[in-house]
Order: sequence, then C-alpha cells, then structure tokens
Amino acid sequence: MTTSPDLSINELPDLTDPILILAWEGWNDAGESASTAAQYLIQQFGLGSFATIDPEEFYDFTEVRPMARYRDGERYIDWPATEFVHLRPRGDGRDIVVGIGIEPQYRWKRYMTAMSELVEVIGAKLILSLGAVATGAPHTMPVHVRGSANNSALAQRYNMHPSRFEGPSGIVGVFHDHCRRQGVGGVSLWASVPHYLPGITNPVGAQALLRVVSDMTGLHMDYEPLERGIQRFHQQLEEALRENTDLRDYVARLEAAAGTPEPETQQESELPSADALIADLEDFFRQGSNGGDSGNG
Repeated sequence: MTTSPDLSINELPDLTDPILILAWEGWNDAGESASTAAQYLIQQFGLGSFATIDPEEFYDFTEVRPMARYRDGERYIDWPATEFVHLRPRGDGRDIVVGIGIEPQYRWKRYMTAMSELVEVIGAKLILSLGAVATGAPHTMPVHVRGSANNSALAQRYNMHPSRFEGPSGIVGVFHDHCRRQGVGGVSLWASVPHYLPGITNPVGAQALLRVVSDMTGLHMDYEPLERGIQRFHQQLEEALRENTDLRDYVARLEAAAGTPEPETQQESELPSADALIADLEDFFRQGSNGGDSGNG
C-alpha cells in the first residue's frame, strides 16, 4: 500500500478532508508542551493508531531508548516510532489525524519521504504542527501562541505571516518547507514557555496550543482533566517560589522586563544564575512527583 520502506499503514480509516496535526518531542518541544497537547488530543478523541514510521533508520537507540512496558500480564518493548492516530471528529465534520513522535537524529530527508507519503495517502490538505520555545516570559503571565503559515493564502486566512526566521531549524521547520515545496498548506503554532522550566512538563503551554487548535479546527475539547494538572503545576511552582528567594527575585525581574520595551543590559547581568535555578526547580518537581498523593485529581 506504501512505497516508503519506513511507513507502515495497518488499515486506512475513511477520512473526510482530514487535517493532520503533528508534534515532535525534542528540540521544538520546550516544556513538553507540544507533545503533551498532542497526547491530550489522542486521549480525548483517539480512535486508534493506524500508521507508524519505523524508527530503525532514524534514531540512536542508546540515546533514544526503547521502553519496557507491562500491560495485561505481558511485558513488551515500546519502540520510539512516529505514530498516527485517527481522531473522532467533533466540530465541522472534518476528520483529524494526530501524528506524534520524537525528532529524528538521522536521515531527515528519508524521514521526509515517509511523512510525505503519509500526507498523500490520507489526503491531508492542511498541516498543523505544534511547537514550544523557551523564552523570557514568566510563568505568571498568559502563554503567548504565535503562528506562521507556509503560503500566502493560509497567512491571509488565519491572519498570520510567513516565517522569516533564519538560523538552525528543527524538524518542524524542515517539514513545513518540504510541504510548501510539495504544494501542501501548513501552519506552525508556537507556545512561548518560561526558559527556567525546561525539564518540567508545562501543561499551561499545552492548553494554550490546544485552544488555538480548537479555534482553527472547530474541535470542541473538555479541558477539565488538563486544568487539574495545571492547578497542581501552579501549586508546585508557588511552593518553590516560597522556598527559593533567588527564584522569586528572578521571576519578579522577568515580570518587570515583560512590561519594559527595552530592559537595561546591566539589569540582566544582575539576574541570578538561570542554570542554578533550573537545577533547583527540577529537583523540587522531582521531589513533588514522588510525594504521595500529589498527582491525584
């Protein structure tokens, strides 16, 4: 059914004008906001995986290790494949497919071939990719989501601009350029999350992305389970702020800078070490995640 040796399709669902939503863990996924949003969509609406991209050619398994799982009395190995899941349509009637994986380490051009075939096979004319970047935005302010389109028609439709970014690109940028060259429309959505929380899953960023996805697709979502996680996230952060005066001062300076068009460079030099604060926060969240009922909703 496929010509790419890396793409496997089990049973193609009957799809109506599908939108393909994508997220990759890794460089384009600060705070795991994009992958968390994609997983939430699958948990809410997923009808089951129907296609995968085999990981064999794309990863170093000593860096991206397969995971041992145990389910229904059986132990199995879960390989880090890119997986595609059909969602139950709830909105304007269009089907949605969610693809989630890890940014490849090798052979990106070959990976693009498998992705292109998936897009062609399902008949997707619109790609929405989710990403998150670490910025100086404090966690006390709403998460900003910006978008860019890979063609002028989509840019006009969604009141966006084509990306003018120059510099190193992740898999999201490479894939959208590939789609543009293939004549497939693509929009990338980026949540700005605090840079001092890089190793901590940020459900606030995930929810911000999901709200934009909902607006663009007409998909009606129940945010209550996610909001319980957000409440725990904020509680842990507030506790960390109470216990760490350096962190409290750092956040206060970021809040002040967010309201200042041109912050003084000397003020930036007085900020405490971000690396030290990050290490403290990661330790704090690890302790919280091991603390009894902290994860119960």
